Amino acid sequence: MKLPHLSGIGNFFPKLKSRAGSKEKRPFSVVQIEVTSRCGTGCVFCPHDALSGKWIEGDMTVETYRESIAPHLDLFELVYLQGWGEPMLHPGLWEMIGIAQAKGCKTGFTTNGSWLQAEQNKKLLDMGVNLISVSFAGTAATVHESLRTHSDFSHLSTNFASLANLKKQRGCEHPWLELHFLMTRANLREIPSLVELAASLGADEIVATNLTYSPSLALDQMHVFNDQPLPEDIEILAQAKKNAERLNIPLRAYPLQAEPNTLVCDANPLDTIFINHRGDVTPCVYLGLTVQGAVPRYFHGESRPFETISFGNTRDGLLQVLSGRERKTFVDMFNRRNLSGTPLALFSYMTGQSRESEIPPPPVPCQFCYKMLGI
Repeated sequence: MKLPHLSGIGNFFPKLKSRAGSKEKRPFSVVQIEVTSRCGTGCVFCPHDALSGKWIEGDMTVETYRESIAPHLDLFELVYLQGWGEPMLHPGLWEMIGIAQAKGCKTGFTTNGSWLQAEQNKKLLDMGVNLISVSFAGTAATVHESLRTHSDFSHLSTNFASLANLKKQRGCEHPWLELHFLMTRANLREIPSLVELAASLGADEIVATNLTYSPSLALDQMHVFNDQPLPEDIEILAQAKKNAERLNIPLRAYPLQAEPNTLVCDANPLDTIFINHRGDVTPCVYLGLTVQGAVPRYFHGESRPFETISFGNTRDGLLQVLSGRERKTFVDMFNRRNLSGTPLALFSYMTGQSRESEIPPPPVPCQFCYKMLGI
């Protein structure tokens, strides 16, 4: 019988400094808000293409954000304005950032980098946005543009370097510039040289994540993590880490080794929420996908479709939704998993005082999610 895995929860978001003058921790670490589901990049690993027949495209209105979400933003440390689309396409993005900052929140978003031009870069620094994560798929145009089909690698690199240079010229602390890299079978060999590229462009950090949602069988064959990772993959990542140490740039690479007994996934629905562009309050970006009907998913080569989850809509009152029965039921399942991994629970089992050796299951939609393998 396997004992619970006492894993620490990593997170996509870096440990940003506490708010100036803040004394108490806010109830939630992060609210991730999908301001739009529109995007023109055409990434081969994004569900946009695989789910094109089911995809519901749209923008969150500034009115919804201002009236239904903004009054409660003081519940959250970080407001991350990105979901399954390109946030810089939203005409109200800057107003949304300003509203969050007025509530004392840290702010950030992920971008494909196409819109990081002079005027926008200046505004990012003027407003003091805390975090910008820019997506790269390789260190050469041939690799990057084969995976991000409508992204110009040269243009992207120039945009990133321009923002980093402007930040350096001004002597600004923010934004923290994160270079994001999604590890796949098609580009893993790029990561050692990607570290060198990131350092040359002026990145503050590199984050290498796994392909954890596969809406098609072809995509399910692209991930690089496994129960037993390939030795050559481990060596590639080790070389990337050596390069990062040599260049003195942080590299946060997600594990290639799956851990079936992970108690709570990296998305951490106990401490974060996702609000999609329709205003649905959900546990994470995967369970908050705006698609019609059941969502296709492949897990270890088998079809495992799931239904999205909504705790309620912001128009019903965000406070009521967060404290409602639907969210409590969902969160309680993870709380029970956490309890099974406490030192007391382990001691009781090992000394025979308790017969409970199995980890309680996660919510049904999470049971065939790669995030529950700690990767």
